[in-house]
Amino acid sequence: MANDIVRVQVHKSLVEVMEDIRNEIAKGLKGQYNLTEIEVPRTLSSRILAARSKGQKTIQFKLKKTSLNKGILEIIG
Repeated sequence: MANDIVRVQVHKSLVEVMEDIRNEIAKGLKGQYNLTEIEVPRTLSSRILAARSKGQKTIQFKLKKTSLNKGILEIIG
């Protein structure tokens, strides 16, 4: 996975948009899976934006529960 990550400089507004996407995903999954805490990868929002620009409608992921109320979101592929 580390080989897939590249550091770039972007405008502050894009960072805010990507954080909003991460928060939206986290809130939705917390409600869906009845979690109080979920760890979402920092690269998730950029992968979602890249997939959208390529016309993809879905991204596969799995949720690894670390305790009764906590989990980690893992991207597949």
